[in-house]
Amino acid sequence: MHPPADDAERLELIMKALDSLSALKGTYVVLVEGSKDIAALTSSGVVGDFICVQSGGGPVRAAEAAWKAGKPAVILTDWDRRGNQLAEDLRINLMSLGVVYNTRIRETLSYLCAPYAKDVESLDSVIIHLQRSLLDMRGVVMGAIIVVEGIDGTGKSTLCARLARELESEGFEVYPTAEPTRGKVGRLIRSGAFEGVSQSTEALLFMADRNDHTEEMLWSASEGKVVLCDRYFASTLAYQSSGLDGSSVDPGVLMPLCEAFARVPDLTILLDADPETTMGRVRSRGEDVSKFEDAGFLRRVRERYLLLAQEHGFKVIDASAGPDEVFEAAMREIREVLRCILLRRSTRRRALSSKGRG
Repeated sequence: MHPPADDAERLELIMKALDSLSALKGTYVVLVEGSKDIAALTSSGVVGDFICVQSGGGPVRAAEAAWKAGKPAVILTDWDRRGNQLAEDLRINLMSLGVVYNTRIRETLSYLCAPYAKDVESLDSVIIHLQRSLLDMRGVVMGAIIVVEGIDGTGKSTLCARLARELESEGFEVYPTAEPTRGKVGRLIRSGAFEGVSQSTEALLFMADRNDHTEEMLWSASEGKVVLCDRYFASTLAYQSSGLDGSSVDPGVLMPLCEAFARVPDLTILLDADPETTMGRVRSRGEDVSKFEDAGFLRRVRERYLLLAQEHGFKVIDASAGPDEVFEAAMREIREVLRCILLRRSTRRRALSSKGRG
């Protein structure tokens, strides 16, 4: 294979290789190292009949699974030293069973992705990197607003910090933020100065804080930053309508206010967990149990959040899972939405360019 002339050709060749892999669905099985590889391939648009070597009992069992399936196999392990050895072990075992195998796709991806990654798991990150590089060259701004929601103790702040570090390591400029903000109104809310006011008054205070905050978020996104926000309008809808101390605000009143002072994020991730679990986490941190840590109240808030998720298309992640699992699930959702934004904006850019030439 000749070296790609630039990032555009490299990206085109990678996508062609992945398309050729998808075209084999139903006729070939694809042997990958683990579930993260499947997630990366699926996130990159690949469809296929996958067999995990790690969970399947190693190369011998994986080769036997391919033989039992009665189909040829694509060997798609990582292209580092360990992956190379595993690919060779798979090749030997497949050959001993008389199973036809394909290594060309792996060789192609290895050659094209080697400057950026040594494993299948990073394929989706490589694609996003190349897409961003091309859009930067064409003057297309890449920005997004991503919100993380959930009841107290679900790990929102911890997740946001980890997501920010990961995105920055991948070359994104990140604008981390949260509600209540550190602005004038937000500081008053955080100080507890309005403790004891009605739910409707509290909702209006959050709206006032959000009014300035939304402008900051939109401005940051317009500059090409990925805005990571810990709580946004869904928190108001979930908490203020859930009847703390018997009081609540009609969602029919809250929704128009949210629509007036907020914008729909590109992605909202809802971390979902049972209140008993989350309250235990809050206490284990040595924090005081505030009014928002009442189990009955949090159950109502959780129910409201899940209803909002259905209505507004939030991505729900099980926050009772391990932190690595939660992080990986969140990154999959983020990479998918960033890829969609990249595609949408590059398409719009091409359309505008064509119109200008016409």
